[in-house]
Amino acid sequence: MEDSKRKESIRQVFNTVCEQYGKDSLRFFENAANHLAGLLNMKGHEQVLDLATGTGLAASRLAAFLPQGHVTGIDMSEGMLQQAELMRQDLGLNNIDYRQMDMTQLDFPDEHYDVINASFAIFFVEEMEALVQHLRSKLKPGGRFLTTHFAQGSMSPMQELLMQRLQDYGVEVPQTAWSQLDTEEKNRALFESANFTDIEHSRHQVGYLFKDASQWWEVVWWAGFRGFVNQLGKDKLEQFKQEHLHEVNALADKDGIFFNVEVIHTLGTKD
Repeated sequence: MEDSKRKESIRQVFNTVCEQYGKDSLRFFENAANHLAGLLNMKGHEQVLDLATGTGLAASRLAAFLPQGHVTGIDMSEGMLQQAELMRQDLGLNNIDYRQMDMTQLDFPDEHYDVINASFAIFFVEEMEALVQHLRSKLKPGGRFLTTHFAQGSMSPMQELLMQRLQDYGVEVPQTAWSQLDTEEKNRALFESANFTDIEHSRHQVGYLFKDASQWWEVVWWAGFRGFVNQLGKDKLEQFKQEHLHEVNALADKDGIFFNVEVIHTLGTKD
């Protein structure tokens, strides 16, 4: 698929799911965002760019630590940006603005930002090394770049069960995009490709218990898997759903079903 069509497809997907992205079953996004300010240890005056800002979770968490600073959040999805603006208003944060923009074509001056944050964002771009070089140009000397990605094994075993059943139904399942950056070694190589220094990694478990498999289905439907299950067609979807939820419910113990989501944060500095 050519790049413009692929980007438009991503934009449409996120416009579709934007109103449900804040569901409790998807709170791993919020749990991951809660770690960002502590990792950056900001002084409070920084200018921050938040890429693929989505509903503004990361942007709002960072803005709360910037009494003299500012966060600009960008996203291709106008639906996501509308949700982010609603969150900004609800939280009463006046040091955030949101813009619809492609992160591969940033319309900002070079050496403009102290911090660039990219939570679950970089793997959406095919030319990741070129993107990170582009981002580096927008950082001031001494500026820092922080990413968050799913660690290898996240969402297991539910994800494997889902993919196997899709294959059983004849759906071709490609490798998930985020697997490109699911280890410290892969993230370090990407940062080093753009000459970032002082590269540090940290891991956090941001998962939680589901009461039953229906909450996992909310992740499937409202996060990154809908495109796969939609290939089944309406005539097969309900049967597939019931079969898949039955096998996921079999994972439960007396406390529920643990949803394993581990994330890797990588932080680097521009000399």
